[in-house]
Order: sequence, then C-alpha cells, then structure tokens
Amino acid sequence: MLPPEALLFPSSFTNHNNMSFVSFLIILILLFPTLANADCNPNEKESFLSFATNFPNLNWSSTEDCCSWAGISCDDKRYRVIRLSIPDGGLRGVIPSSLQNLTSLSFLNLSCNFLSGPIPDGLFSSFNNLHTIDLSYNRLSGSLPHTWPPTLQVLNLSSNHFDGTIQTTNLQSFQSMITLNISNNSFTGTIPPSICSNSPALVNLDFSLNHFTGNIPQGFGTCSNLVVLSLGSNRLTGQIPTDISCALSLQHLLFQGNYLMGKIDESITNLTNLRSLVLFGNMLSGSIPHNIGKLSLLEKLELHTNLLNGTLPLSLVNCTKLQLLILRLNSLGGRLSDFNFSGFSQLTKVDLLKNQFSGELPKSLFSCKSLTAIRLARNM
Repeated sequence: MLPPEALLFPSSFTNHNNMSFVSFLIILILLFPTLANADCNPNEKESFLSFATNFPNLNWSSTEDCCSWAGISCDDKRYRVIRLSIPDGGLRGVIPSSLQNLTSLSFLNLSCNFLSGPIPDGLFSSFNNLHTIDLSYNRLSGSLPHTWPPTLQVLNLSSNHFDGTIQTTNLQSFQSMITLNISNNSFTGTIPPSICSNSPALVNLDFSLNHFTGNIPQGFGTCSNLVVLSLGSNRLTGQIPTDISCALSLQHLLFQGNYLMGKIDESITNLTNLRSLVLFGNMLSGSIPHNIGKLSLLEKLELHTNLLNGTLPLSLVNCTKLQLLILRLNSLGGRLSDFNFSGFSQLTKVDLLKNQFSGELPKSLFSCKSLTAIRLARNM
C-alpha cells in the first residue's frame, strides 16, 4: 500500500497568513510602544522632572527611562517608581511641592543634604504605600506636621532645626510606626503620654538632644515591642516612672543628661533583656538596685555623676557580659577589694573616680583580660 499523500496548503493561503501575522505585529508595536521600549509611568516621569528642576545636580534626562535614573527604583514591571533615595546628594533648598505627586513611593531617603525650610503640612497626605521617610541631617525647620501616611513605619527627622511642641494630634497618623527618631533638634514642651497607645508596634523611640521638659510620662510600659527608649540630653524632671519595668522587650534605656531625681527603683531589674542602662548626669539618689544581677545581658552600666550611695551590689557579678562600668562622681563606698571582678571577661573600662571606696586595689581586676582603662582615683 502506498503511504498517504502529505496534506498540502495552497501557496496563496500560506502567504495570506504570513501577511496577516506581520500586520498584527505592526499594529501591536504601534498601539503599545512600551512593549518595544519600556518606560516608567509618563505622569510620574513628569513629576520627577519637575522635582529635579529644583536640584540641577541630579542630571536626570527626559530622554531616558526614569527607572534608570540615579536614586530611582521601580517596581518589577518597571512602570511605577517606588523608591527615591538620594542621601548625601548635595541637594539644596526647600522640599519642592512636586514631591506630593510621587504617590507611588514606598521609600524616601533625602538624608545628609542641605534641605531647609519647613515640611508643608499635608505634603505626604496622599501617599498610601509610603513606609519609610528619612530626612535626617538636613537644615529643615518649623514644627512637626500633623498629617502623615497611615502606612508609615520609619520616620527619621534627626539632626535638623525643628522646634515647637509634640501634640497628641502629631501622633494620630503613627498607628504603624516602628521607628521614630526626632533627636538632635529643638523640640520643647512635654513628652505626650499617648505615644504607645498611638503606636503599639513601636520598637525604637529617640527623643534625645532636644529641650523637652516635665516628667517622663507613664505609659511606656504598654509598649510591649519597645527595644530602644532614648530620652537623654533634655530637661526632664521628676522620677523614673516605675511602669517602664513592664516594657520587657527593652534593651537600651537611655535617660542621661536630665534632671531626674529619686531612687532607681528595684523593679527596673525586671527588664532582663537590657543591654544598656545609661542614667548618668542626673540627680538620682539611693543605692544601685540590689538585684541588678538579674540583668545578666547588661553590657553598659553608666550611672556616673549622680548622688548614689551604698556599695556595689554583690549580684553585679552575674552581669558577666559587662563591658563598661562607669560609676564616677557619686558617693558609693565599701571595701572595693571585697568585690570579685574575675567574671568580667569582656570588661574594657572601669571608672570609679571620686567616690568613697576603700581597701586595696582588687587583684581580681587583673583577670579582666579585655580591660583598657581603670580609674579609681580620689577614693578613701
């Protein structure tokens, strides 16, 4: 039997289909030029070019895909700009209003520039995806705006010239806040007691190096995720609130350089995750907590320049990770030679200057192989 003949199409039918396919490709290219040359959203590109007119050193070219510009990152489809990051870019002048049109941003970093003037209230009110704003180390001034994106998790305004008070209304947009850093500015007034209730997920809070006054408010104990609480170098008064001992995630408690008074409550030893207890430069009195040895992860104990008395608690020997022991300029006493330093293998500095310690130089200090500095002068 002969094999079946091959099925053949007429040549005219084949040519017709080839021409139709080519025509289809041409129509696709004409209708969808982005398939041939992908570019970012035209409206966003126009907004970024308007932003760049204020900063000639950006060198963004209108003929290039904006996703390829320095400091710009786009989404996976290379259509929407999601990151604007120009730290240390030499940017000068005020923040241009055109920034409010860049609503697809999720990350903004303009730190370490020369930006000046206030942040216009409502500048970020139309942003629905923005989770990080870093404007630190500029020359920005004015008060803290009231309106921020509800998605904001990180806000760093440190090392600027902001002033004014922090009101509860400033915090109402901070429901998702994880890191809030407004250190090294000129903010005044009291610290709002509603910080933790407004920002229950807060991990890092830095209000240091400002001009805050009044008492440290109750309420920080409800910040169950708080790891860093830095309120140093302000003008705070009163006692350390005891409810702080309920913030069990705390690792760094930094209240130095204020006018705090009263005793260091024994309940502070409930903070068993503490790495840094920095309370120097206040007017704290009484003794070092008897059970401070419960802070077995402690690396820095800086209580100098206060009015502390009593002896070194024997339980301190349990703090075997201690690196800094700075207790100078107090009224601490007792026979120093009775204290056993041999367990402090990571200790680098001991400063007990100008206290009332007596006895001989503890021989156990010589077993601290990491020690680089010892200061014991002006004791008994």
